[in-house]
Amino acid sequence: MECLNCNAGLPQGANYCPSCGAKVVRDRLTLKTVWSDLSLQVFNLDNTFLRTFRHMFSQPVQVVLSYIKGTRKRYINPVGYFAVAVTLSGFMLFILRDVYSLNLTQSSFAEQDSPDLGFMFDYQGFVSYLVMPVYAFMTWLLFKGKNTFNYTEHLVANAYIFGQTSFIQVATYLVVLGLFPIKFDIFNFGYLLFVLVYQFWILGRMHKASFWGSFWRGFVYMVFLLILMGIIGTVAITIVLLTGQASLEDFRPNP
Repeated sequence: MECLNCNAGLPQGANYCPSCGAKVVRDRLTLKTVWSDLSLQVFNLDNTFLRTFRHMFSQPVQVVLSYIKGTRKRYINPVGYFAVAVTLSGFMLFILRDVYSLNLTQSSFAEQDSPDLGFMFDYQGFVSYLVMPVYAFMTWLLFKGKNTFNYTEHLVANAYIFGQTSFIQVATYLVVLGLFPIKFDIFNFGYLLFVLVYQFWILGRMHKASFWGSFWRGFVYMVFLLILMGIIGTVAITIVLLTGQASLEDFRPNP
């Protein structure tokens, strides 16, 4: 008898494949078995997704190091975790723009209403995947020589970190911006500071860096991040001007 998932040979009477760990299914498919599998994978509080979510609060360094060191069954894959978070972030932006009717590009410090360029957030998912390798490269450079974590391991760490902070973002933004008259850009700036602290707290503990060692690296990272955001903003505005979705008149101050 062979495993239907990996085709490895199965010992007589085995309930799980010794090669891939998949459960050996001998019974025909029924509504009861479908519900049982659904309950195990989705509603069981011990499934890998919910375990990862909980432990990214209580022991985030352990989650990252476990995956890096080879424990791949206990926690969800970092790419999958990040992908789910990006999907939910897209849903959040839809609610903020089309249900709450918020202008996500309005500056709280501008004397006039700025043009609503919220359609640029339609590409949020693509941009998230595009900049993740850049984030990982920046943190790898900042901690290079401090410990033995390579670029790919920094990519894993940042995928977990940004996945977790994105879940927090979805929950807090939908509640706070839906119930209270808080400006999006101000609240978003506070969120970015939280992400920065959370990110370098985890990375600092991974690399056994001191408080000040993590602090100066976080400060330099923030400078790089502001430059990166400026570049992305410039490219985005250039694209919308070239495609005719906005004009220079939209950016000129009112007389």
